[in-house]
Amino acid sequence: MSPRLPLAVFALSLLAAFPAAAYNALKNGDFNGGITPWNISGSGGGFGGSESYFGSPAGGSLRLQSSAANATAHADQCVDTSKWFVFDFSARKFNNAEGNGGTHPFKVDFYDGADCGGNIVDTITLPEAGTSVGGNPLTGWIEVSVLGTAVSADAISAKVSLDAIAGPTGYSYYLMDNVLLIPTDEIFPDNFD
Repeated sequence: MSPRLPLAVFALSLLAAFPAAAYNALKNGDFNGGITPWNISGSGGGFGGSESYFGSPAGGSLRLQSSAANATAHADQCVDTSKWFVFDFSARKFNNAEGNGGTHPFKVDFYDGADCGGNIVDTITLPEAGTSVGGNPLTGWIEVSVLGTAVSADAISAKVSLDAIAGPTGYSYYLMDNVLLIPTDEIFPDNFD
């Protein structure tokens, strides 16, 4: 028997123990090195930007801050979903401050047209409750997710939207990291590099 055979059998057993990993359809969902290519906007004094020090699991996150009356901070990214059947949507959030009616919808809208055009055919909003995860700061990060959700047959594209909305008398300030939109039935996209 070849001395390499036991090593080869061991290596194959390790590969079999771990299923193939799907990819994140969002670009720079971990915000390492900035916020590009996310579309960032704000109104009424709200703003979105890059946070290089704080994050989960490590430094690098998206800052959404709305501290004036009716201020909003927004980030979004559109992806092609024409070949998807099932997806997972998750994010890590850190509530830095929110109150007096401030809110924070984190959602994905599915469209019946390319490039997030046409009509919205489905919306999935991340739940409020989740699992505590580590990061910087060490405590306070929560991972929220919606897993194994079927994609509408009419969906051609999807837009992930992350918002911090102050409201008339409130404020909302969140850090976001590790935002994932994963087509669980597609391991490699056609344009995989």
